[in-house]
Amino acid sequence: MGNRWSKEKSNVWYDSRPWLMGCNYVPAITLHNTELWQDDTREEVLASVKKELKLLRETGLNSVRMFMPFHAWFFERERFFGKMDELLALLDGYGITLMPVLFNDCAPFERPDPVFPDKMGSGWQPYDIGHHGGKAENPFTGEKRKTGWILFDEEAWREPQYTYAKELIGRYARDPRIIMWDLWNEPGNSNRHSLSMEYLEHVFEIARAVDPDQPLTAAPWSYPEGYGVAEDVDLEPIQKRAVELSDIVSFHQYENFGRVKQVVKALAKEGRPLMNTEWLNRILDNNIRDLLPYFYENRIGSYHWGLVAGKSQFYLPWDYLREEDGLDLTLWQHDLYHEDYTPYDQEEIALFRKYGMTE
Repeated sequence: MGNRWSKEKSNVWYDSRPWLMGCNYVPAITLHNTELWQDDTREEVLASVKKELKLLRETGLNSVRMFMPFHAWFFERERFFGKMDELLALLDGYGITLMPVLFNDCAPFERPDPVFPDKMGSGWQPYDIGHHGGKAENPFTGEKRKTGWILFDEEAWREPQYTYAKELIGRYARDPRIIMWDLWNEPGNSNRHSLSMEYLEHVFEIARAVDPDQPLTAAPWSYPEGYGVAEDVDLEPIQKRAVELSDIVSFHQYENFGRVKQVVKALAKEGRPLMNTEWLNRILDNNIRDLLPYFYENRIGSYHWGLVAGKSQFYLPWDYLREEDGLDLTLWQHDLYHEDYTPYDQEEIALFRKYGMTE
């Protein structure tokens, strides 16, 4: 069984590679990647993906972070792996690496009925107007009382998900097209706090047993007032545990530039490479003009959210921001390009290309 990488191994691995400047990628014509994995919609999606990957490389980006579909593995195991192989080959043809995300605490607040579909989906997914595809039940409503639901909450579904993690990581454990394994997105989010601690730790155990060539990570995402300033202020337990388990310290930060620097100061004490695997919220003054040069100069890996505005409508604000005073909601929250591939802000694209050309 493998162990957590040493600080020395982590830094050698990181320093031997070009600076990672990528994005969280969802094909614009899909709703959260869903149609990418369905047989009846895949061909049309891939045609669009090829155009977007060309645009992505022309922008200077060299990697993508994508959420992986457990349901596609569960219903169509071999077909899923075939589609995964095809996706990796396509990305590699453009010189783009993949950071898969396996599990996720950024979750809806209602337990679905049934808790899992009875077959693989088909057709184009319905959506409405609004961030997250206009779904009223989403993690961005500002809900404070309810607790988010994930499939791990169902005892019968835990072992299948552990098997999925073991098989997925095992199949690509020596594949250089996989840059890193992001095992759990935003642990503790959706008011779950430490509910996923046992599952998070066990997924890391499974990955360590496989001992992949790629580093493992899971990102803290919420920072108490004073974090990075006062010595006695720390992350909540599950987010702290995510850092302790990670080979490379990833983090999410959608706040203003000053707060980003405070978080970096605190996490840099780990002595490991840092990567911001989710950022860009222009509405909250979390912008490309400030952050991209800062990440480059400090060699902090960068994966902002979004590429082309599409059905998931990530350019629109999180629902709860509409209730906040003093925010300019005319700004795009995420994304870089309109549907016709023209830039939202040409100066932003010039910055990406500037730093992309230096590597």
